[in-house]
Amino acid sequence: MNATFSKRRKSLIVTAVAVAATGGVAAAVIPAFAAGGARADHAGHAGGDAQGIVSRSGTAAGTGGTVLAASLRGANEVPVAGGPAVGDKDGAAVQFVKVKGDKVSVAVAWRGTGKPTALHIHQGAKGTNGGIKVDFGGLIGKEKGFGKEKGFGKEKGFGKKKGNGTSKGHSLTGTVTVKDRVLLNALKTEPSSFYANLHTAEFPGGAVRGQLRKVTVAKFDFRDALDNFQASVIKGKQIYECKPADGGGYAFAQRDVSAVLGGRIAHSFVAPNSGTPQWIARDGSAVTGAVISKTPNGERNIPELDLKATRSGKHRGLVADTAEILRLNTVGGVAPAGSCTAGAIVGVPYQADYVFING
Repeated sequence: MNATFSKRRKSLIVTAVAVAATGGVAAAVIPAFAAGGARADHAGHAGGDAQGIVSRSGTAAGTGGTVLAASLRGANEVPVAGGPAVGDKDGAAVQFVKVKGDKVSVAVAWRGTGKPTALHIHQGAKGTNGGIKVDFGGLIGKEKGFGKEKGFGKEKGFGKKKGNGTSKGHSLTGTVTVKDRVLLNALKTEPSSFYANLHTAEFPGGAVRGQLRKVTVAKFDFRDALDNFQASVIKGKQIYECKPADGGGYAFAQRDVSAVLGGRIAHSFVAPNSGTPQWIARDGSAVTGAVISKTPNGERNIPELDLKATRSGKHRGLVADTAEILRLNTVGGVAPAGSCTAGAIVGVPYQADYVFING
């Protein structure tokens, strides 16, 4: 095993969103990172517009291979009766994995939770627990200063580790060797049947978890994996209009979306009823999206998406280099069922994490 950490540090803006309940289970949708500023999900801090900073570093894993991504949330954890504590409602992480030959590389950044005591890939569908298949635990050193954050001021103690390289901020990168060829092939061909899991001392059964998704369009050097970023919905609605339905009658169909994401990224359709989503940053950079695939996420939630991104704004800026967007951890937003009055328009609140991946 070896862990490598870039000396290069960059930052992007993300911000917080609220907590929603679906099916009686609290689904925390919170910022993946906040290296500075206040968190909206901590009592006594700023409201929903509070901004944080995405800290980014890289790993020397290079190009090629199959790249996977996951958005980890405490709400995704599955408790076991009588088992250890799981599900840090304040925690979140974004993780990228690369499979190339017998090497499996990881780049992960976390916020709002304690220092990882374990970092695994498990085999199991969403909502189920499964056995450990890849263990990144040997990459975790004995860093100082990785306690649970209070206010996200300037951390201290992020220097050399006693064993596996150096780290800055709440991120870790490295590579392990896996000899099981069947497992390696399954990771590449059936990634959604695996999930990433980060454990902490407070939540030994799993603090945050997320299913793996294949990055299908974007091509980047894995050393820059954490130059990609995640922005969560602060406030958003899926907008539906009552239109003629196949087979007669009327039903609600997608008209638009209206949302504000972390970093004050505006999300909508390029025009109502166009079916073409767009994301516009305050700096004038913008992209449109075309759906590559949809993944169901329960009857009460809109599906997760993989979208190909095309630049539509300035050539430089927050989202200018985005080639692919993953919409993950969706909550709500489903069109009302039943008949409706022609022309009626409704907005259904929703939440989601959007992972912006550079080309």
